[in-house]
Amino acid sequence: MGNKIGKAYAFFDCDASKEQMERSIPSLRRDAMTPDGLQLLLHEGTSGLQFDKALTELIKFPDDYRVKSSKWCKQDHEKERKPLANMKYVLEADYNGASNKDTASELGDLLNVVHYEFNRDQSFFRGEIVYNKNGKYIFKE
Repeated sequence: MGNKIGKAYAFFDCDASKEQMERSIPSLRRDAMTPDGLQLLLHEGTSGLQFDKALTELIKFPDDYRVKSSKWCKQDHEKERKPLANMKYVLEADYNGASNKDTASELGDLLNVVHYEFNRDQSFFRGEIVYNKNGKYIFKE
């Protein structure tokens, strides 16, 4: 019986180029205090990525994936629906010896830093973290 490997995906939009993101990953990891065992792979878009059928269907569903500041929430804004499959980036995370939920949590810490480092509009961040729990994909709580 081998070690378990936690897996999670972050789908997000960001103002930075892929090259900027890749160059910044070490400093982003340091600021987010992610563990050394967390393996990250950045993809621009979802084309060419192979997901199982359940995740492929989930990321096609358009919804409002904005994480909004309290100031933004008090304003009257229309929902902006967009499928996760149309986000600019996918960050794939593997974490040896961890659960999928723990991997998603580490990915969440990292995305918080990405938001503050690279988004010109700090009032909201568009993205979502997804992981498999008991055979069903769910969004990070």
